[in-house]
Amino acid sequence: MNPRMRELMEALEMDTLPKIREILAEGDIDLDSDLLIGEEYDMDEPDEIPLLFYVIMKNVSLEAIKLLIDAGMSLQRYTREGVGALDIAIKFRRMDIVELCAENGISLTQSRRKSGMTPLMLAASFNDMEMIRFLIERGADPEAVDKYGMNALEYARKLGQERVREYLEELKRC
Repeated sequence: MNPRMRELMEALEMDTLPKIREILAEGDIDLDSDLLIGEEYDMDEPDEIPLLFYVIMKNVSLEAIKLLIDAGMSLQRYTREGVGALDIAIKFRRMDIVELCAENGISLTQSRRKSGMTPLMLAASFNDMEMIRFLIERGADPEAVDKYGMNALEYARKLGQERVREYLEELKRC
């Protein structure tokens, strides 16, 4: 890993905003590049993930993430499977990032995943009631199905998420 990227990652993990600003002002880092995670452990095949996903997973502050975006990092980054910032934010319960995605035009209701799994299905899978309510208030359709014919309620049932199952069943009755 390039020494400047390593320095940026350390500043991000420590949430040292002045240092982050200083590094970004120099402008010599590709903010949309992939990071090799695990190479420090001498793994045979370290994981490659976008910097965007890394900062979401590491719970980097919203302010620091906004600095990265202002410096050119794109929120519109997706894996080959269609997983994006919204998916990672839901998985790691980052409501602040979900709201940032919505503010930047990323749909909270549609899937970019090849599987067709919607943000609501993902939130149901992770038993995140706050996220489920948030997504439904913003138009997520509990009846939407993925390419396997499953909806959010079926994911909740399959994964044993009882609170989610009860909530979605109650919604269905209303």
